Order: sequence, then structure tokens, then C-alpha cells
Amino acid sequence: MTTPNPFPSSTVRSANASPVVVRRRPKEPPKGSLPGSTNASPVVVRRRPKERQKGSLPIFSRPGVYRPNPKRAVATTYPVKGKTRGKGAEGLLSCQSDGEDDTELLNRSKALRHELCEDAQGILDFWTDFTERASNFRQEMKDVREDADKDSERVQGIVREELGKVDKIKKRLAAMYEESDRKAIEYRQLSKAQDQQLHEAQVEYREARRANRRAGLR
Repeated sequence: MTTPNPFPSSTVRSANASPVVVRRRPKEPPKGSLPGSTNASPVVVRRRPKERQKGSLPIFSRPGVYRPNPKRAVATTYPVKGKTRGKGAEGLLSCQSDGEDDTELLNRSKALRHELCEDAQGILDFWTDFTERASNFRQEMKDVREDADKDSERVQGIVREELGKVDKIKKRLAAMYEESDRKAIEYRQLSKAQDQQLHEAQVEYREARRANRRAGLR
């Protein structure tokens, strides 16, 4: 609790303030002077500022309790610091020069908004079409894969059938080769026997002629 100021007319400042105005207490009037008359006059006294201790901070730089700035009771038209104004109709109006008409700026804003909506719709249509095309392409690839599997099975069946035919032909050819080899061996044996018989007949004929010649000469 602070003590009341005994001198209400005096002003007290901080330790760093320079001049201080102090009113002195009026002296008692000398004897013989008229009552009510005062000779007091304000005197300016310059006090020497108190020297603070080393390492201490001045009053204005000492840390204190943080008190955030209260919000304004009345909303203003100025944007809050740190928040940019949106590029709506008011934003376009604030960005344009003062000489242009508001209706022209509003029309330009509407046209810009319409163009943006058209661009967004175009992008949406493109992605929708792209999704449909991707789905159709995926279905076509699935159908092609199924057809390829069916064709592969059919081709494999045909190949197996042809391979069976080739095996049969190979077996038939092998049998024919064996038969021809057997017949060739038999033919050789028969030809050799005929040659042997012919040789024996020729030998007998020569011996008979020789015997006849010998008999005729005698």
C-alpha cells in the first residue's frame, strides 16, 4: 500500500528522468507582514539520477509478464497483419487502380471466375474420360489375354497332335527300314547262293569238256 503524497503539487518521475519540479513549503510570514501574503515561488530543482547497480537492467528493459494485445471490438476493413486478402471481388477492387469503374472490375471478376470454372470442368471431364479409357483398355487387355490363352491351348493341342503323327511316321519308317534291311540281307544271301551254284556248274562243265577232250585224243 502506497503512502499518500504530502505534497500534492509536486511531481515525482523515474530515476532516469532529469528535471523535477518541487514546491517548497511556504515559510512563516515575518512579523509585521500582512496576513495572506506569501513570498513562495516555484523553484526548479535538478536532481541527479540514482546510479543503478552494475548488471541490473533499466526499468523499461526489465522482463515482465506477457500481455497480448486485446482484439479490436469493432471489425475494421483493413486486413490483419500476416493474413493476405483473398482475390475475390474486393481483392480485385483493391488491386486495381482507383480510376477504373467498379462494375467493370466486377464483370472482369465474374468473367475470370467463369473461365476458372470452365477450366476446372474441362480438367474434370478429361480425367473422367481418361478413367473410362483406362477401364476400357484394361478390359481389352483382359480379353486379349483370355483369347491368347485360348489360342495357346489350341496351338498346344495342334502341336501335340502333329507330334503324335510324327512319332507314328517315325515308327513306320523305322519298320520299313528294318524290312528293307532284312530283304536286302535275304537278297544278298540268295544272290550268293546263286553265284555259288553258277560257279559249281561252270566248274563241272569245264571238267566235262576237259574229260571229253582227253577221251577224244586217245
